[in-house]
Amino acid sequence: MTAVAAAPLALAAAPAPAPPTSAPQSTKAEAPDSGALRIVKTNPEGNPVTGAGFQLLDTTGKTIADGKTGSDGTLTFSGLAPGIARLKETASGSRLLGTVPDQDVVIVPGPPTDLPITDPYKDAALTLKVTDKATGKGLTDAVVNVVPKGAKEDKGAFTLTTGKDGTAKAPLPVGTRTGTTYTITQTRAPAGYRPQAAAVDVTAVPGQPVAASFADTTTSVPPTQKPTARPTLRPTASASGQPTPGSSPSSGSSSQEPLPSSTASTTAHSGLAAISSSPEAAESTGSLADTGSSSAIIGLLIGGAALLLSGAAAFYFSCLRAKTGDAQNAVSANEYRSSRVD
Repeated sequence: MTAVAAAPLALAAAPAPAPPTSAPQSTKAEAPDSGALRIVKTNPEGNPVTGAGFQLLDTTGKTIADGKTGSDGTLTFSGLAPGIARLKETASGSRLLGTVPDQDVVIVPGPPTDLPITDPYKDAALTLKVTDKATGKGLTDAVVNVVPKGAKEDKGAFTLTTGKDGTAKAPLPVGTRTGTTYTITQTRAPAGYRPQAAAVDVTAVPGQPVAASFADTTTSVPPTQKPTARPTLRPTASASGQPTPGSSPSSGSSSQEPLPSSTASTTAHSGLAAISSSPEAAESTGSLADTGSSSAIIGLLIGGAALLLSGAAAFYFSCLRAKTGDAQNAVSANEYRSSRVD
């Protein structure tokens, strides 16, 4: 009886069988009129991008969904209330790619709506420098034209102007993974300079710096050097026909008549006029006018003064010899009269 009584107790203590295992269910109940959004993320070549992050915000700025693209470059948000939401890209998924601006999307009831998103490659960082070819000093206000090589109708072209240090910076859009080539041409140089004629080609690689430099040549004329040599021409002519101090009288006459003062002055002036009118003097005068040398003018004045002094001296000595001759004649006359008286 003990064994029988124990049997029911054993049966009563047996645990109840566990319910069959089922697949996990979403904790969020989807409304029958909910919508979905599927993001398809690619690079400029059309290849899928993994790991791109996105957020979906409601009209108040609250996050209603977020996630990252898978290996196929897609990300699906489901169970969304119909209406307008704000999509924000938080990560591009590649160090070479940038992100797209925020955009509004419309959620409609039914199956997922595809939204293709293509991220651009990151811009290259262009640094332009224009310098003086001789000194290497940076030149301000130089202008260059930047054009994508092979672009139709210069699509995507823009200009840059250097600042005070001779440099300018700008982003360069990149269209391919291997880079985009740009042709840079200088269109204007600063005042007093001639722009470099040769254009410069640069290859812009995603997210990398790139540099271009130009060397301009100065167009200013150096100042003309002043002449260092003094004029060598000097007046050498003397007043013709005028006796010089110390000269002996003509052998044909024992005395010489004094010249009137007007005649001496006229002769001196005639000597100066002859010098002034001579080809050598004219050439000297022209040279002095060209060089503007004051020393040559002073030399010419001194020469003229010397001629005047020479003429005056000649006149003085002529008068002196004339007086001496008169005195000698007077003595001879007295001696003659004395001999007659005797």
